[in-house]
Amino acid sequence: MKPRDALVLAAVSLGMGGCAMLAETGGPPARSVTLGGESYLVRQITESTWTASAPGSQKILAGTPAAKASLQKAVEMVSGCSVTDSDYSRQGTQFDAQVSCAGDLAN
Repeated sequence: MKPRDALVLAAVSLGMGGCAMLAETGGPPARSVTLGGESYLVRQITESTWTASAPGSQKILAGTPAAKASLQKAVEMVSGCSVTDSDYSRQGTQFDAQVSCAGDLAN
C-alpha cells in the first residue's frame, strides 16, 4: 500500500468513526424499558422513527416473532404511537421502527 493510500484510508476511517459517534450521542436520551425480563433502550431518531437496542454491549436482538413483538411494544410504550413498519439494522443489534401517532391521522 502506498503511503498516500494509507493516509486516505486513515482519514476515511476517522471520519466514519466520528459520524457513528455523533449518531450515538445526538438527540434525546434513550429510555430504558423492561418487558418479559428483557431490557431495551428506546430512542427517538426522527419524528416518526424510533429504535430499540439492548443496553451495554452490542448484543444481537432475537429475531423471533415473540421478541419482535416485545421490541415493538417497547417502542409503542415509550413513543405513545403505533408501530407501522419495522426492521433490524446494525447487524441485528438495533430494532428500527416507523410509528404513526393519532395526531398524524387528522388531515
